[in-house]
Amino acid sequence: MRQDEAKRISGKRIVLLTVTGLAIAFIFVQSLLPKSVSAGESGWLADHMVNPFLRLFGVDLFGDHIARKIAHVTEFSVLAFLLIFCFRGQIAKSAGTGFLTAFLDESLQLLSDRGALISDVWIDLIGIAIGVLFGVLIRKAIRYYKKRRDERSASLS
Repeated sequence: MRQDEAKRISGKRIVLLTVTGLAIAFIFVQSLLPKSVSAGESGWLADHMVNPFLRLFGVDLFGDHIARKIAHVTEFSVLAFLLIFCFRGQIAKSAGTGFLTAFLDESLQLLSDRGALISDVWIDLIGIAIGVLFGVLIRKAIRYYKKRRDERSASLS
């Protein structure tokens, strides 16, 4: 294989990196929204998505504060899941990048007069842990099934 072919980035990798960059951009844009806009979005999320889902399980309804915390966990779970694939299963790099994003996310909120909360960084870290765990499990499952497929192909040859 020539040197340039080895250094080229595949189309799948470009898509993965782009989606990951967009996830980080989404998180940062949400942090820059004024408090009133953010509260309105959280209220809508609670009223139209989270609470109807929870009603299916007989759970009492809650307001936008809890919806914001669920949003933090969800955003950072998705980000960490993507990072696991970006960093090819390297947990430390994925978690570290997730933590740096969480730290910057809370710092950006100082610019939107919302204030930064250490508790939100901890909540983000819970999301990062969930995303890393799922990412590692999915990567292992993919490798397992690829290995089994290759073994079956080799035995048929």
